[in-house]
Amino acid sequence: MVNIEMTNQVMLVGSFTHQLDAKRRIIFPSIWRNLAGSAQQLYAFPHPERPCLYLYLQDEMLRRMERLRGVDALDGEDQQAIRSIVAGGELLHWDVQGRVRIGDHLLRAIEAQSQVVLVGALSRIEVWSAERFDLALPGSSTVADELFFGGY
Repeated sequence: MVNIEMTNQVMLVGSFTHQLDAKRRIIFPSIWRNLAGSAQQLYAFPHPERPCLYLYLQDEMLRRMERLRGVDALDGEDQQAIRSIVAGGELLHWDVQGRVRIGDHLLRAIEAQSQVVLVGALSRIEVWSAERFDLALPGSSTVADELFFGGY
């Protein structure tokens, strides 16, 4: 048997559809707020190729920063790519009622009109406009099929 260290790691699963309120806020699901602990913050980045946002809880973002610090050398192109991703991102906080205000530039990037779908994707949360979200599993993903539906 393999014992995997899971300290400070959460698995984000499920999906939630939320209406944007008049101030363009959504309710961040309480189950995920509880997994985030006391940090009450999310890091949001627009995906460069798909109309969705990637949200990371603080612990996951810290793990990613540690991986970045472990890289021996970053060339100018790597540094520019990181700068571009971070510049388009946003630090989000939820209020006592669990409401999160996602910046207008991020909502435009996903073409959100009135509703968004939040999808747990294990180590991150994806945010899609309800109009662009398609829950269908791809028919040709042997990796996903084996991971979730393969034998034990």
